[in-house]
Amino acid sequence: MKFNIKKVAAAFLSVAMLTTGSAQLSVFAQQTLKYEAENGTLGGSAYIQTDSSASGSRSVSFSDSSCTWSQTVTVSESGYYKIKLYSRGEGSNKINNLSVNGSNAGTFSSANGSAYKESTVNGIYLKKGQNTVKITMSWGYFTLDYITIEKMSSSNAYTAAENLVDPYASQSTQRLYSYMKDVYGKKVITGQYCDGGLNGTEFKAIKSATGQTPAMLGLDFMRYTPCRVQNGDTSDAVEKAIEFSRAGGIVTFCWHWNVPDKYLLSGTDGGNPRWWGGFYTKNVDRSKFSLTKIMNGSDPKGYNTLMSDVDEIAKQLKRLSDADVPVLFRPLHEASGGWFWWGADGSEAYKKLWQAIYDKLTNEYKLDNIIWVWNGQAANWYPGDEYVDIIGEDIYPGTRDYSAQSSKYLEATDYSPNGKIVALTENGCLFDLDKAFDANTAWSYFGTWSGEFCISSSEKYTEKSMWQKVYNSDYAVTLSSLPDLKSYPISSDNTQITLDSTSKEVTYGDSITLKASVTSDTPQTVTWKSSNTAVATVKDGVVTATGKGTAKITASLPNGRSAVCTVKVTTKKLPTSGYSYASTAQYTGSAIIPTVTVKDGSKVLRQNIDYRVIVTNNVKIGHANIAISGMGNYYGSYSAGFDIIPAKQTIQKLETRYKGFFVDWAQKGSATGYDIQYSTSANMSGAASKHLTANKPDNLTISGLTADKTYYVRVRSYTNVGSKTYYGPWSDIKSIKTAKYDITKASVSGISTKAYTGKAITQNITVKYNGTALKNGTDYTTSYSNNKKIGKAIVKITGKGKYGGIITKTFTINPAKQEIQKLTSKSKAFFVDWAQKGSATGYEIQYATNSKFTNAKKVTIKNNKTDKTTISKLSGNKKYYVRVRSYTNVKGTKYYGAWSVSKSVTTKK
Repeated sequence: MKFNIKKVAAAFLSVAMLTTGSAQLSVFAQQTLKYEAENGTLGGSAYIQTDSSASGSRSVSFSDSSCTWSQTVTVSESGYYKIKLYSRGEGSNKINNLSVNGSNAGTFSSANGSAYKESTVNGIYLKKGQNTVKITMSWGYFTLDYITIEKMSSSNAYTAAENLVDPYASQSTQRLYSYMKDVYGKKVITGQYCDGGLNGTEFKAIKSATGQTPAMLGLDFMRYTPCRVQNGDTSDAVEKAIEFSRAGGIVTFCWHWNVPDKYLLSGTDGGNPRWWGGFYTKNVDRSKFSLTKIMNGSDPKGYNTLMSDVDEIAKQLKRLSDADVPVLFRPLHEASGGWFWWGADGSEAYKKLWQAIYDKLTNEYKLDNIIWVWNGQAANWYPGDEYVDIIGEDIYPGTRDYSAQSSKYLEATDYSPNGKIVALTENGCLFDLDKAFDANTAWSYFGTWSGEFCISSSEKYTEKSMWQKVYNSDYAVTLSSLPDLKSYPISSDNTQITLDSTSKEVTYGDSITLKASVTSDTPQTVTWKSSNTAVATVKDGVVTATGKGTAKITASLPNGRSAVCTVKVTTKKLPTSGYSYASTAQYTGSAIIPTVTVKDGSKVLRQNIDYRVIVTNNVKIGHANIAISGMGNYYGSYSAGFDIIPAKQTIQKLETRYKGFFVDWAQKGSATGYDIQYSTSANMSGAASKHLTANKPDNLTISGLTADKTYYVRVRSYTNVGSKTYYGPWSDIKSIKTAKYDITKASVSGISTKAYTGKAITQNITVKYNGTALKNGTDYTTSYSNNKKIGKAIVKITGKGKYGGIITKTFTINPAKQEIQKLTSKSKAFFVDWAQKGSATGYEIQYATNSKFTNAKKVTIKNNKTDKTTISKLSGNKKYYVRVRSYTNVKGTKYYGAWSVSKSVTTKK
């Protein structure tokens, strides 16, 4: 049926109620009442002043925040009126408050200037007889001349479009809308925003206080927005929505849409990261982001960026569609306020964005579970009837204001030229349902915001008694009073449908066919739907089992009639074949978990969803066990195994030797021994082998080969476990050419004792073979060890190219030469200070009366930190020669550094 009771012109008569089931409509005679400001009741600092420009030559001045003005007005009929206020702002345009009978009625403006101008507040409900109109201050000083009260030329009506804007809306979505049409103007659907869903804080508080549960759950797609997800935000709102829908409730979603990250301002917003409030205009870098350019085609990259966000929300709506959850979707809300970025560039860009989102979700994604709720809050922001199902208003009137907000309701009914359902999509205070119906202002539903706006100990916004009154009103629709929305009729067509079975059991992966019968001779379109596609899907009556569990398969007719078959999907036994895994794995020292692939026919099963794998004996070399067991949609088990073999070897060093080579490989603690193969062929044909039966050593010299010939070499490890030998992979093959000459027969010169420097010390070596000097880097290489610290250093000369073999030489590194830093005379003594050496064990001081140190005496200092001393008991007035050297003990051998340059000193008497 179609609601289309339109506003009608005023006449000189009153019409009472229309027939039951239709909306109320009252028509009043035209009448205008005028009240001079100076005749009202003044409060605070408001005062009357002489004013030649005023209609009664006097006006009332509102000069500070204490000012009030009230007037008792009398009307002959209850109904809607418009109040016109004639005032002027002082210094600039001003906005102040108007209330009627103690309830907020809205605001009015006072234009700056010398002339009085009209400001109209529409849709004020006045009861027959006396009513009190009151003005209080909100923002700015102004002067009031008079007010007028006129009966409105029309009265409210409840008009709803016959069909949803999406002609392909799902059966469940159509059923919900059909129900909302049927109760519009007769009942108000209770709603509450609650992130916790059915068992959330707000719902529990309402249930505790009223004994009732809201019929509608309000949620937010905010935390699914990519900008928030990439910053670590998460949400379970979709899961909460599915849970509430399955409990029989209605779900609505808003979307606080974070602008993409690249468009955010830098820095923080009051200490919070910008992305936290990324939907607010104040956090957007307007130099980078222009919705106007994005929507007029000037910024195609920006458009694609926004649409990629919509893509992500489409995924969540698809999840809800798959679960057969209709959604009252309310994106881009409160746009005309400008505080959200989607409203910051004005109405034209906004409307294009709304239409683009509608097109993407409806036509591209073909989502059929959306009822489109527009909440732009101003007529010039309305995107068009073809894009909107329900018109919403968000109203936060203050504290404990239970008025029906009739003025805003009537304004909203005019946004659409043809009429749409109007809802209070967000509210701070509840409104009194009795007064709302008395005022003919029955919003379709309300959605109280969460947190402090819900029931709280302070009852700041709505008293507990009002919560109880509203939720237990005969006008209220709560969860318990909702009908079964999945079977609610869409039309009056009585054609029935039945299925050949009401319950079936199917094994996972199998299919069955359901047959539908209808009580009509005319062809009927049957729409098939599964309540849980994760359990079973259906197409043209063919049901395919997709997962363990229970699903309801519904066959529906265009008239809303339906039949249901409950399908139980049971698990399937794991296959006897179709298992693949590596037969061997190399030892790592850690537990080895192989990749196991299981196929059920052509279908690849999912590990940890369809089956689990447990591996034992999978650390050491030997045979490991694989146990595969079904899970999820599969049951049963399968056993297998694989060998853990020694890890692949690595040749670390391969050096030429005279008629041979030296090979060094990685020593493996897990190995029993090693195999070495060498051949003159790169494919290792005819290779000779050496089988080493011990874990150490991990190198080998092969000799007795042909000189000046290339050999190919590889190595592998093996490990004996019980009676079985496990061989590791061969190392990569490396080649070496045997040497033609034996470098060990060469002479070496240029090696000498060195003094400690703290750095690595090398020698200027000369190597000659049969009198010919060999070239370093071409014929041989040198390497050093222990050549930094004091003691014996080693230099190793290794043949290269045509020369093979190793010559090892040693040389001594002594402490560095000492230095006397200070030498001073004392009475029959002298004081000497020398360089402290961290590498020294101690020091020796030698002194004599001759410069050749004949018959010299020696003092030993055994503490390397003592770098000064006084030598006493000497002859007075005598010249002494002094020198110092360091020494260092290394493994029982004492190494002496060179003596310092000697210095002389003459003792005092």
